[in-house]
Amino acid sequence: MLKKIFFYPALFLLCSMYAIKFNDIDYDFFARIAVGKIFFQTGSVIKNDIFSYTVTKDWIDHEWGSGVVFYFLGDKFGDTGLIIFKIVLFFTVLFIISQIIKLQNIKPDDHKSILFYFFIIIAVFFGIGHTVRCQLFTFTFFALWIYTLERVRRGETRLLWIMPVTMVVWANFHGGFVSGLGLLGMYGVGEFLNKKPCLKYFITLIPTSLVTLINPYGVKYLGYIFFATTMDRKGIGEWEMTDLFYSVKHWYSLKIVILIVLASIIFYFWKKRPKFSEIDKVKFIVLGVTFYLAISHIKHQAFFVISAASFVYQDFYAIFGAVGNYVRTRFGKTASKTLYGLNLAKNAIVYMVIITAGVIFITHTPFLVTVPANKFPIGSVEFVRQNGLKGNLLTIFHWGSYAAWKLYPNCLIALDGRFEEVYPTRTFYEVGGFISHYSLPEIGYKWDRFLDKYHTDIIILGTHNDNQLKSYKAMKENKEWALVFEDLISAVFIRKKDMKTSYKNPGIKPLPFFAEKYETKLEFTKPVSVEL
Repeated sequence: MLKKIFFYPALFLLCSMYAIKFNDIDYDFFARIAVGKIFFQTGSVIKNDIFSYTVTKDWIDHEWGSGVVFYFLGDKFGDTGLIIFKIVLFFTVLFIISQIIKLQNIKPDDHKSILFYFFIIIAVFFGIGHTVRCQLFTFTFFALWIYTLERVRRGETRLLWIMPVTMVVWANFHGGFVSGLGLLGMYGVGEFLNKKPCLKYFITLIPTSLVTLINPYGVKYLGYIFFATTMDRKGIGEWEMTDLFYSVKHWYSLKIVILIVLASIIFYFWKKRPKFSEIDKVKFIVLGVTFYLAISHIKHQAFFVISAASFVYQDFYAIFGAVGNYVRTRFGKTASKTLYGLNLAKNAIVYMVIITAGVIFITHTPFLVTVPANKFPIGSVEFVRQNGLKGNLLTIFHWGSYAAWKLYPNCLIALDGRFEEVYPTRTFYEVGGFISHYSLPEIGYKWDRFLDKYHTDIIILGTHNDNQLKSYKAMKENKEWALVFEDLISAVFIRKKDMKTSYKNPGIKPLPFFAEKYETKLEFTKPVSVEL
């Protein structure tokens, strides 16, 4: 009875608490809402970069739809709209997982163990609930597709229409739509190995793939997606391998999920000793492929967590069922009543704590999307803006889109997080070489070569990262550049010949600043040739 009444409210409150508590903004968020603002002003998707002074390519934005949604929510509803949006998608993923588990012929409400979902929330949080990002759409669609395909496996073939229809949206919101195509392929191969009808999955792949051409860029979009999914992203944190052995605490939540999966699989084979024909190949193919993705790239961990939660729940709780049955057989009715009472008490305490804490937290915590001063160069960007500095601005990869949003058109940037969309790979490494003070004397490559290649007027450097600190110290000794401002994590350098006699020191009050983060001078009028 407790599960039936309180499970989904408790799950919603857990998602809400995490989404509200961890509320700092993503580095690339400002590039996304810039696209959204331009779309609402012009009625079109921008296809050429306007923010950079370095060499750029045609801009193919695989996240343009997400940018439109994010800008609309931020512009019309502010932080509250974005936080609620994150909560809704976060909860939707968990709700869909619960429905996938429910399909697995278990007793009513047995799919509602709140502690299991608590571990899943922690493990999947980095990819879904930590901040407002375009991948929110991918993980939501990924969970929805697993649910749909599981129903198709149970005879509801008519539901395959959902794939091409939802793909039209997915392909325009995030490049992760390729995971959906992969999922269809995995189900097709798995059902083939299960010796069950599989042709329908491969047939569905045809229209589902073709509708990806419904985008602002046409066939070029697919070429870009192939490039983006196969390129080397070395040097970008979230695209690094997941190092499970870095430390005990590192990725502890993912390790818990991996242990749950291993325990479930071992118990399944030990208890049932299935023949090869009795093993569900779809389940193990999806788990295997998504585990590989999770280890290959930190960013892909959520694929594995969603898959694990969807497929191992029943096997995992079968372990506890077997232990309970042993205790009942060994100790009789008294033990059975005791276990029932303990389980009831546990559920009552857990739900009371979650609901009470959730209600108190949500009603006493503001719905704010923060721009942390220890993550963004808030003071340095405000110094440039308030003092009216203009020209080409060089800053680190992660800070580029924030600088462009706040300083365009007075300042153009060298690089930002759109690097595979806009910049040649060489530009990424040239900027990175300067920022990290990287030289190769044997071939005559100097760390500051970038300044010789591109005229730069303003530099915002990090002052706390070890590699960036080398460039910061070197620039302080550079006779052509002057340090004019520092905040908590960054410093502003300008050419000495351009220095003024005095500068305004930016005064930043946190709450008013957060309220102004959506303000920008990014303004466009609708071109005559654009049709709305």
